[in-house]
Amino acid sequence: MEYKEFIENKKHSIGNSGFECNYIPSIAFDFQQHIIEKSVKKGRIAIYADTGLGKTLIQLSIAKNIIQHTNKKVLILTPLAVAFQFLLEAEKLGIDDIEYSKDGKHTKKIVLCNYERLHYFNSEDFVGVILDESSILKNFDGAIKQQVTTFVKKIPYRFLSTATPAPNDFIELGTSSEALGYMGYMDMLTKFFKNQNSVDSTNRNIGEKFYLKPHAEKDFFAWVNQWSIMVKMPSDIGFSNERYSLPKLIVNKTVVANQSMIDVNGQIQMFTPIAK
Repeated sequence: MEYKEFIENKKHSIGNSGFECNYIPSIAFDFQQHIIEKSVKKGRIAIYADTGLGKTLIQLSIAKNIIQHTNKKVLILTPLAVAFQFLLEAEKLGIDDIEYSKDGKHTKKIVLCNYERLHYFNSEDFVGVILDESSILKNFDGAIKQQVTTFVKKIPYRFLSTATPAPNDFIELGTSSEALGYMGYMDMLTKFFKNQNSVDSTNRNIGEKFYLKPHAEKDFFAWVNQWSIMVKMPSDIGFSNERYSLPKLIVNKTVVANQSMIDVNGQIQMFTPIAK
């Protein structure tokens, strides 16, 4: 075996476990279409798209693809008060086989539920699961992370979606990889990170205990890129930013003088009155 071949075999490569896309909404932009097609073909992927790039449309389109491919149900987990946004977006897309369940009962193919209500549901009822605002998994020893990871581990098609995949540090990406069924959190730490021995061993903040190995930085992000799509602007994946290029921000300053502290009766008030 040649040395180059030996090195290639050591790479942590990830294949596809999905299928060819069968549904794209007519209102989807070109870059959204690309994300939907790639996600469906991958089968298990994280969509790290910035705010305003249409993650709700993308997630509903993925769910529709799974349903048309398997004729089975898809569960979409959302934070509190977000499920109604999915219902409104589904109406725009003409998707009516969708419902919001709070008690684990469901009759539609696409089922929306809050993370806090997950314990009412049975994972065997679903062939696909989509986690909206999946940064909720960031805490590696959190109760919700453990519950969600256990729930989804036998579901064939899994998708994560958030604009803030790792709000504190890179190692939080490990919980996403684990939930998708790829490299486990602790395995990721061993492979790409180094323990700072100088840090007090009683420190429970794991983000301060570990740092990304300098020589492993390129390999780490190459690995993350295998199971995720990272987009701040459409140009990041080769599309035009025309619809997302905002005009220059114009700031107009208006100075409003404080009202008099003297009341109409000539008495000084204890508090400044509300500005009007």
